[in-house]
Amino acid sequence: MQVISFLGNRLFPAVFFFLFAVQGYGQSIIVENRSVEEIRHYTVEIPVEELSLPYGQYMMVAEGGEELPLEVVTDINGNHKAIFPVACLEGNSKKVFQVKKGAADKYPKRAYAELAHKIGGKFVGPKYEGGYSWVKPNRLTVDGTFRDHAYYIKYEGPGWESDIVGFRFYLDQRNAVDVFGKKTSGIVLPFVGVDGYDSYHEMAEWGMDNMKVGNTLGLGSIAVWDGTKAVRIEKRDSVTCYIPADGKIRAQVMTTYYGWDANGVKCNLESLISIDAGNRASHMELKVDRPIDNIATGIIKSKDAELIMPAKENNSKTGWSYIATFGKQSLNNDMMGLAVFYRNDQLKEITEDALNHLVVLSPQNGCVEYYFMPTWELDWQPVKNEKEFRKCLDEMVRKLNHSVSVIIK
Repeated sequence: MQVISFLGNRLFPAVFFFLFAVQGYGQSIIVENRSVEEIRHYTVEIPVEELSLPYGQYMMVAEGGEELPLEVVTDINGNHKAIFPVACLEGNSKKVFQVKKGAADKYPKRAYAELAHKIGGKFVGPKYEGGYSWVKPNRLTVDGTFRDHAYYIKYEGPGWESDIVGFRFYLDQRNAVDVFGKKTSGIVLPFVGVDGYDSYHEMAEWGMDNMKVGNTLGLGSIAVWDGTKAVRIEKRDSVTCYIPADGKIRAQVMTTYYGWDANGVKCNLESLISIDAGNRASHMELKVDRPIDNIATGIIKSKDAELIMPAKENNSKTGWSYIATFGKQSLNNDMMGLAVFYRNDQLKEITEDALNHLVVLSPQNGCVEYYFMPTWELDWQPVKNEKEFRKCLDEMVRKLNHSVSVIIK
């Protein structure tokens, strides 16, 4: 019997649900929540080498017979994990799952990622003209001269979503993260942006792009702190972006920025963004090949939203904390909450510039990670007031900070 402990919902990137090359299968997995608070939408992660499964396709079977997808994922350092979803872990409770051959065909797709562009036209200078359709190669390289509003990439960059929320970032010199509010639990991104660059800024049955980013960091964008302001990834030689995972419970976007000028330091930066079913938050993992101790991220400032931080007595040198805002700050003038969760042991400082509330982080062995999370009062799971938003913040911190024990028998 082997015992593995995970700190919170430490998400690690995804591929699909068939891998494993060793001997034997049929293990039982016991998942125990040792805290008094319930934990919802938890993704269990097990190092692949801890399981003994011959090559094939597998699923998890929960108590009661529910079949759950089993996916294989990779973090930014190449570590492979087997993951599966747990809808709810009540306080001080255990759940038992069986590894079985087969696929959880009836389980719905609850995560998605894509990178699509036009075909049938051609570039005339920096703009793409003509074109009659879209293709989804899920991989694209652009050089450092590629600019915004080229009318080539669907909604201007990669997109990813859970059943709760959607995101995109601009694959051009802006490199900022934007938010799609969803009024449905269904997968919507395949249908977004196919009829032009303005339609998703207007309310539709599925929702809308509900954030105006402009020159800010939007929510969770990558930057470097120069001492007075956050500078997004604007100067770079080229960028390669692809979709390493588009599973039922996890979707990912991987991006490599070659020759990034990070405040005078020329470097290569890898970014891995992951989102899981049932989760509002995206996980950002960053890896840089040169010493940089001032990676920054943050939240757009709004005159209609105040900064929210946990009480000082709740902070520690370990675990996770956050900065957040809440108010009538959506593009549709609705109540919207925005949050960035960071590791206390990577925090250098919390500061601000003219446009953003900022978190400055120091990488450890070249790596840094954080989460970013929006809420919206028109979500299909709406968060309508600050009290409800603070509850979401507390739930996320509990998920990240409370230990869940996983036993393999």
